[in-house]
Amino acid sequence: MKGNTTTTKQLRASTPPPPTSVQSCKTPARPKTVLLSTFCTDPNLQNKYNELVSGLPKFIGEISVDDYFNHVLPPLPNSLENKVGVVCSILNENGTYNNATNRWKQFPQDPIVQSSHETQVFLPLAKIFDAVVHAAQQLHSGLKPNFKLVVDGYATSFSEPGGDSRPDGFFQITDKALSEMAKNCEVLMKKEGWKDVPKPSESSHRTTNETKESLQPSTNAGENPKRPPPPPIYRITSPQEFKKTSFSEDVDMDVDNSSKDIIKLMWNMSTLLASDPCRRFTLGFTIENRSFCLWILTRGTLLRAQAFDFIEDQCSLVRVFLSFAFSSTENMGWDPTITFSHCNSDNTRQYNIVVDEQVYRTVTTLSDYPDDNPLGRAARVWKVEDAQGNTRVLKDLWLEHDRLEEHRIYENIVKDVEQSAEPGFEKETMNAVLPHLLTPLGHCRVKVSGIADDDTTLVMLRGYDIKKAQATDLMRPSQANPAQKQSFAYSLPHDQDAEYVTQTSQDSGFQVPQRVVLQETRKIPNDQRYHYRIVFKEYATTIYDERSLSNIILALADVLIALQCIHLAGWVHRDISGGNLYYYKDRGLIGDLEYAKKVEDQSQYNVRTGTPHFMASEALSNRYSFYPIAPDPSPPLPRRRPLKAYAADVPALDVVKPAAPPFNHNALHDIESVWWVLVYTVLINDDAASQSQDASVRQKLMNKLFDGQLNNNSRLPFLRDPDFEKCLPSSFSSLAPALQKYAAHLAAAFSAAEKNYPIIEPLAISLIHSQCMEDFFTKGILERIKDVKLVHVKVRAQDVPGSGQKRFGKHLDEPEGSQRKKSR
Repeated sequence: MKGNTTTTKQLRASTPPPPTSVQSCKTPARPKTVLLSTFCTDPNLQNKYNELVSGLPKFIGEISVDDYFNHVLPPLPNSLENKVGVVCSILNENGTYNNATNRWKQFPQDPIVQSSHETQVFLPLAKIFDAVVHAAQQLHSGLKPNFKLVVDGYATSFSEPGGDSRPDGFFQITDKALSEMAKNCEVLMKKEGWKDVPKPSESSHRTTNETKESLQPSTNAGENPKRPPPPPIYRITSPQEFKKTSFSEDVDMDVDNSSKDIIKLMWNMSTLLASDPCRRFTLGFTIENRSFCLWILTRGTLLRAQAFDFIEDQCSLVRVFLSFAFSSTENMGWDPTITFSHCNSDNTRQYNIVVDEQVYRTVTTLSDYPDDNPLGRAARVWKVEDAQGNTRVLKDLWLEHDRLEEHRIYENIVKDVEQSAEPGFEKETMNAVLPHLLTPLGHCRVKVSGIADDDTTLVMLRGYDIKKAQATDLMRPSQANPAQKQSFAYSLPHDQDAEYVTQTSQDSGFQVPQRVVLQETRKIPNDQRYHYRIVFKEYATTIYDERSLSNIILALADVLIALQCIHLAGWVHRDISGGNLYYYKDRGLIGDLEYAKKVEDQSQYNVRTGTPHFMASEALSNRYSFYPIAPDPSPPLPRRRPLKAYAADVPALDVVKPAAPPFNHNALHDIESVWWVLVYTVLINDDAASQSQDASVRQKLMNKLFDGQLNNNSRLPFLRDPDFEKCLPSSFSSLAPALQKYAAHLAAAFSAAEKNYPIIEPLAISLIHSQCMEDFFTKGILERIKDVKLVHVKVRAQDVPGSGQKRFGKHLDEPEGSQRKKSR
């Protein structure tokens, strides 16, 4: 590695320097509590850990150190451009770095040979950081660092959602940097007439409990001074993990042990993005003995730089520290268009968010998906208020660069509905649709520093082409014998990069097909995304949260009427669920149009989407299921003979099965999703005044239908023959025949649509929308359910999250036709 570092030192001697931190936190020597150990005792953390690991990519991109410096590392301030070498000279003169030994004064020995604990071994990094900052300030006295380095593996940074983080080290933002970041928002709020404009400070960014703790005396009589409380997670960035040994020097290390620090780093970086909506991306680094490795995690990709020797390569470490210390908040991953406002009485944080130069203040969180996976859309939805006190709904997410914004999809749907209306009925058609769609009030592509649209590639990576990165394993490869790593299993049609062999069974002599994975596709996660926000006029109640059964029936009837016009205009929604259909002021509303598309439009992402609880049966299986299968004419069967002779000369009964067309979501799948919303409603709720006839029977049916799995084989048979016997309270029982007729109409429509398979005609039965709901509006049903108030059952097929959490399990977003199960 020394040969490489000499070259990199020369390459970077003329590059501009980075920032340092102010005061390092000293840590008493004591055994370190490893974060991963808590997963074994805390089931909630264990679940989060398992979810994180399962969502991480197997391969990531590795880029050169110079590419990381040029495209990822925060740029140096103008006053330090081309001054890295000068700063290094100052450090050499004051003895911080020894040119004769090529060592930092604070590291007279390599970490691997030191007997102290890792936290103590790497504690001098903070002193080096401070020395680098001081040297830069000797060149320019006006330089003030925005971040300080803290090395403390014992401090746990807390966050309200429970995503506690315990990195070995991190950078802490200063009060001055926080105040500067919020200035633009303060100006807009004063202009709009907000009465209480917050002034960010250290205390304002603490939670209620943290503030109380900080106000308590630091010592009691006769006690040693207390260590200062760790900063909340909202004030730290760029987590770090340290290890005295390196993988190459510890050949006996197993794969779990060697990957521990990477898993911890991923946990801490992911926790930052999930816990704090003010973050756009996060940086980080790991050290193994002398090897220093830089990382970046965005909503579109995960990259790391090739390692450099931080002890010998002085200029590289100085450049990194200068960049971090004097970076702007934007270049360290903060979003200046969303700033902390206050903490509610329940200790939850609220924010001021700018959308198209207008400020909205959050009231409560309605939906929060970012902890599903650090890579993805990371959609958050809040109930908000504007300066006049009007209640609105704000959605914030990261969209794929070639997908339309939701307000444009809304505009296109409205235009196409109007154009498709029969002459003379334009007004009636629009009245059937417009009042039943959420109304966009404001929207924007979020801009960084008010200039460029925020983008995971063009802005965060400064245009770096990820295709140039080298694909590498995220976790360290196992040291096991390669022959033992061959995977033998029954072959599957979608297994690519595999060759098939046969292995003779010793028991039967039967040739069993086996799969041997020879090579895996090394694909780097690379989804270019842009940051988008939209504000809706209506703050409505989801069908899931609505407690009046009659209101739910009325809302879904409105939804089907609106869907009829939308479907006739050539659009499909593709994401109908109990969380994006609403009841609002005596009418039903449809929301979340981000996955809606024109049926004939194949230029967009051809993905199957939805929440598995409510996805149509064909969408779950990703194939058509209602087309007719007819036998070919065959010669008459001969008289009965022994099986052996029968098989020798009698042709098999062939079945006509045309080549399967690619599966595409159509209008009937939207209608079926509405049916599953109804079924979910009557099974997941009780009448507050009475209970179901047999709770165990209902529970069994709930578990069977709503397990959240994509390979659920129970839903299609249930759609063909729904049976609610003994499952429903007496007040719900009148709905069972209507639900069965809805399913019968739907099955008939599917059969008609697929009659000429592989040609699919979704609207072969033109009145299917109204037919499905007409049986719910008999006088007897409406009378029996008008006073029914719903309560969630105590035992559920899947725990139902409370307000502000993700609902209904995973959201699916994967290419249609793919067999791989991937959750958002």
